[in-house]
Amino acid sequence: MEILAPAGNFEAFFAAIEKGADAVYVGIKGFSARAYARNFSLKELNFLVAFAHQKGRKVFVALNSLIKENEWPEIIKIALALNQIKPDALIIQDLGIFWLFKNKFPHLPLHASTLMNCHNLTGVKKLAEMGFRRVVLARELTLDEITTIKKNTSVELEIFVHGALCFSYSGLCLASSYIGGQSGLRGRCRQPCRFLYQWGKEKGYFLSCGDLSALELIPQLQKLDITSVKIEGRMKSAEYVASVVEAYRLVRDASGDEKKSALEYAKSLILQAGGRKLTKGFFLGINPKDVINPKQPGAFGLYVGRVIRKEKGEIFLLPETEIQIGDRLRAQNESVGKGVSWKVKKLEKAGNLLKINAPEEIELGYLLFKTITPEIKIAKSDKKLKSKLKQLVAPIKFKPSSSKEKHLSQWIYTQGLKKSQKVSKKIIWWIRHEEIDYFLQHPLPSNSIPILSLNFQIYPKLVSNFRKLLNKFPNIVLSLPPIILPQQLNFFKRAIVHLSNLGFQHWHLANIGHFLLLDGIKDLILSSDYTLNIANHLALRSLKSLGIRNLTLSLELDRETIRKIINYWSPQNLIIMVYTRPPLWTSRFSLKPFWQNAPLVSPLGESFYPIIRDEITYILPETPISLGPYLKELQSLGISQFGIDLRYILRNKINKIVTKKGIFLPREYSFNYKRKWA
Repeated sequence: MEILAPAGNFEAFFAAIEKGADAVYVGIKGFSARAYARNFSLKELNFLVAFAHQKGRKVFVALNSLIKENEWPEIIKIALALNQIKPDALIIQDLGIFWLFKNKFPHLPLHASTLMNCHNLTGVKKLAEMGFRRVVLARELTLDEITTIKKNTSVELEIFVHGALCFSYSGLCLASSYIGGQSGLRGRCRQPCRFLYQWGKEKGYFLSCGDLSALELIPQLQKLDITSVKIEGRMKSAEYVASVVEAYRLVRDASGDEKKSALEYAKSLILQAGGRKLTKGFFLGINPKDVINPKQPGAFGLYVGRVIRKEKGEIFLLPETEIQIGDRLRAQNESVGKGVSWKVKKLEKAGNLLKINAPEEIELGYLLFKTITPEIKIAKSDKKLKSKLKQLVAPIKFKPSSSKEKHLSQWIYTQGLKKSQKVSKKIIWWIRHEEIDYFLQHPLPSNSIPILSLNFQIYPKLVSNFRKLLNKFPNIVLSLPPIILPQQLNFFKRAIVHLSNLGFQHWHLANIGHFLLLDGIKDLILSSDYTLNIANHLALRSLKSLGIRNLTLSLELDRETIRKIINYWSPQNLIIMVYTRPPLWTSRFSLKPFWQNAPLVSPLGESFYPIIRDEITYILPETPISLGPYLKELQSLGISQFGIDLRYILRNKINKIVTKKGIFLPREYSFNYKRKWA
């Protein structure tokens, strides 16, 4: 079983190798799902790969950001360089990146990032069928669910065993983007799940999860023959990486009679590394009780106190745990979760207080956490390590080639779909709801396509009313939810076959695993939901090759990105969501222990509303997204298909928006459309 370690800088890379990691995953500058990590240039990566291979280790490159249309020139350079450097695999989420490497660099192994939201067996099988060598499973799976998947597939499986847990399924979180345009899918998450929220009369960190630790479960994972166990932390220090890698390697390598003592020592290493309160997450069951503690600040580290006085370059606190020279501390604004880290170089008593050096930006009242102790000894200085690396290895010489860049660029743009010369002036409205009675009782504009959400509650009524629905709307579309839990798969398989036999031909897919649920059913017409996160024309090409006729672009896109996509793809079969109240967090975590009949209110005053559907928690914003004022602008680009999602909109508001005479969209929040999507 491979131990896969993170490295956000040279120190962490060397620490991982020295402590026994079998493989290290690193990011490329600008195109990593940890954009705030240091990450590596291509020249630096060249040395890392050469050094790792010299030591018999592997390097995986996380090229797992969503790609904008204007980023292809840089991606072309990266792709050609990677073809020469030959890392052991690429970790990706963008279907455009998948299409590029599958077709032009098929010898480079591809790993499906957890951001592809693979959370059940159909997802794993479909990704394997597409050509992925390895699938990184969602963190929300139990050991029993992982066991079932392992027994039914031969593709390599990788699971997260240690590090930060997100409240939302990876790939489905829009919270950071909605609040401030910083997309988690592009590695720029501002961690709104770590905020201090007001919920009814209570204040708490209701969405802030503890840190995952499966150290004690490593023997079980070995018996399962899991390919790789992954440690999260490209933003973490080298000391942290060293300590955690050593801990997991000790437990993995210990023989039967050594397991107990190895585990005890490994636990001490984990505690020494620092972090949030540890939890086994979903590994032992679907209702973990220890993941969220609203009273525990969402910061990383051991709580040491609060800043009660400040002078130039120094802060004062009443320490609640020991601090020493060399400790690494983190100071955090209690409400918003933003923090700053530094090393203790100066420390002295001032009465009953402790005075230490600190960055100027730290304010009174900030919470202080110890994130690492100085006991873990590793090499220091990124600059020195970089120089050392150049002396130790002679990597391959890769040279940029303008002719190859030109040929690859030409190929990429030939993958587009040519525009029709005719621009349709007739708008087609894709109108979504989750209540059958709405479609049976309310008139829609003549140019409408109704979308009805399929779930457990709707299925019996759908079967009993199928003739009425198909007679009134022969073009009605049934949509599948983005999360189908493993125990729900059989229901959806049976329901899809039954409903297809009754005459429902149009299906709206929200996850890559949905393709396999529909496999073998003839004469279907497929469309895709925005949760497939499409942001460029190669991703559109990839989905079209899978049989999608009408393609919904990512909800996060700004006007510039949409315009650039349309330069290379016919707008006729694109759907733009122009009105929706989307889930910002989609989670398997239940908030029932803390449930209050009130909105979650952020430190910035925004209100968010939790609801539950089929065992999944969705947290909705108060204000819907509306691109109503920009319809004419979008039409001028040739787009004629627009999506309206009414599922979470109040009825009196719906009746004003959708009428027999037409659609009347109110002015609401325009999301990223006007501002730059980052």
